[in-house]
Amino acid sequence: MAIIFIGKEFKFKKFLQNYILSKYRAEKIYFFDTIDFEIDELLSKFKISLIVTNEQNYPTISKIIATLNNDILELKDGYLIPTKTILYEKNSFLISKNENLINLIKVSDFIPNILIDNDKIWTIHIFNYDLETTNIFVKPIFESFNVDYTIYMNEGGWCEIKTSKMNETLLKQLKGFIPHIIVADNIFEYIILKLKERGEKISFAESCTGGLIASYFTKISGSSNVFDGSVISYANRIKSEWLGVDDKVLERFGAVSEEVVQQMLLGISEISDSDYSIAVSGVAGPTGGSEYKPVGTIFIGVTDKKEGKFYVERLQLKGDREQIQYQTMMNAVRILINFGTFL
Repeated sequence: MAIIFIGKEFKFKKFLQNYILSKYRAEKIYFFDTIDFEIDELLSKFKISLIVTNEQNYPTISKIIATLNNDILELKDGYLIPTKTILYEKNSFLISKNENLINLIKVSDFIPNILIDNDKIWTIHIFNYDLETTNIFVKPIFESFNVDYTIYMNEGGWCEIKTSKMNETLLKQLKGFIPHIIVADNIFEYIILKLKERGEKISFAESCTGGLIASYFTKISGSSNVFDGSVISYANRIKSEWLGVDDKVLERFGAVSEEVVQQMLLGISEISDSDYSIAVSGVAGPTGGSEYKPVGTIFIGVTDKKEGKFYVERLQLKGDREQIQYQTMMNAVRILINFGTFL
């Protein structure tokens, strides 16, 4: 499958790119400012092509696709589309050309429905094993079922497997070798469902991530069942006044330290009365690092209020500011899952 963006603005619309790529696998992704390429040659290379364009280019591309298919445009239910269209909705139509499928969508104020029936992609999350060890275990199992898969280490430090085929027998064999397995399209949704089942709550005290962890959790419908609120404690004064972090601890160890994260955990746990809490503090860069705490130094803590226990981990991450913040969030998820009873 190819995804083809036609329009200057689509290079910068990251949400649109991520939204589409989260739902559809693509062998190739193309960006064109205008229709100044051999579209027929490009479309012939792929069994499925999704063309994303704007209001300005949509009529022209519709006409080009119809012409390439020895077709014309006609008005159906108020939409101007090729007569050979298989499916259509507002600002989206699906057509076949030489057994290849083409879905053209127009993105203006909203993203229209994509009409391609993409295969279900299963995501298997594997914790507490490195990539090499995981692959040694899973490769013979997938091969015995004649199932293709892709395996990689994600930004949070756990392995993910993507496959288009899954059944109970295959999963049972995987769990026989690797017990720490979660099958979930969205790991945040999985955590929220688990917390809801148990009637438990979660909260966050974020410094270097600036609310990113809370943002990803609240993207999930139903998150309000398990999440009441969090504190973004960027300044030391807020860490002290809102979370109760001791000024002497801040002065002695610095905001980026295990000791401060421990107190951030205690503070957010107390004011939120949540069962689980996550606290993060670090140097996201590109400035602010030191010899002992260079850019990418991150402390992540998790507490289980019912059990009365907590855990803090120090990480040294690499990348730019945005990458370090994202890795921090994902590592916080890993630590929460390993620390809590989520497996």
